[in-house]
Amino acid sequence: MKKMKHLLMVTLLSIPMFSYAGWLSFLGDAASISSALNSGQQSIGNAEIKAINTYLWKMVKTKKYVEGYEFLAEALEVSSSASYLDTAAQAYFDNGQKEKAIALYETRILPIARVTCKSCIPTYKRMVGLKNDQKIPYNEIYKTNEQRTLDKIEASKSAAATPAAEYAIWAILAILILNLLVKFGVISPKSARPNSHAEA
Repeated sequence: MKKMKHLLMVTLLSIPMFSYAGWLSFLGDAASISSALNSGQQSIGNAEIKAINTYLWKMVKTKKYVEGYEFLAEALEVSSSASYLDTAAQAYFDNGQKEKAIALYETRILPIARVTCKSCIPTYKRMVGLKNDQKIPYNEIYKTNEQRTLDKIEASKSAAATPAAEYAIWAILAILILNLLVKFGVISPKSARPNSHAEA
């Protein structure tokens, strides 16, 4: 019974280490599996997007928003249509989320609006305080978007960097497992120590 407890302890302590090392990668990433299972429930068809846009556009025109309009605006963000994205941006803007509205315009709407939504251009100018005869600084917006992308990449790199404390925790875990293996008799204490005498 005592040996079974030791074996169970070694197994439980080694699972996090093996998964961290990537040895259990054949099991797959739980988050990606979960998101794949839920993606069917979250997909919205074209008919639903059109209905949401019509409903939210009425609120934009009347400036009378229902509680939870944000859910409708976020649903429109899955669309690639500049006019649907414009509806979402105007809803955000009207409700005090100016930065979110402008970011949506600069990242998703303006790149395609000159071709697909000419009525979006005056709306953007109104949001940022440009006069109708002023030109939109597309080059600056592009550089800002490019910098945002680079910032996101840099942030993900720094988040992925493993701090020294995490390595220390894994070293302690490895020592505990080694100690249990010695106690359990799987390995002898002599084989667990490094060779201290060099042969001449």
